[in-house]
Amino acid sequence: MTHRHDPVDRAQELFQILSHPMRLRLLLALCTGEECVCDLAARFGRPQPYISQQLAELRQAGLVADRREGRRIFYRLADPRVCSVLAATGLCVEDTERAARCTCLRRCA
Repeated sequence: MTHRHDPVDRAQELFQILSHPMRLRLLLALCTGEECVCDLAARFGRPQPYISQQLAELRQAGLVADRREGRRIFYRLADPRVCSVLAATGLCVEDTERAARCTCLRRCA
């Protein structure tokens, strides 16, 4: 992600990053706390390299942060306000197990 100085350009870049459904799912999952890449891959039934690639995009955008513990990499939200932004769009995590099995994004009732 290019770090532009114009706030409108920066917002456009962030919205472009957020336009990917899996990235939104990952952010929603991280709203409940830190998770390992391997656990996220298992939760969403996707290959670990694919999940890592999406998390790298989110990290480069400054939306998530990571830490290593041995061979495992854990991700967390870089700023908890991300959850508020997602909630403002009507997205929420009602039941993380059910949301993990679903291929659609859950909306608050």
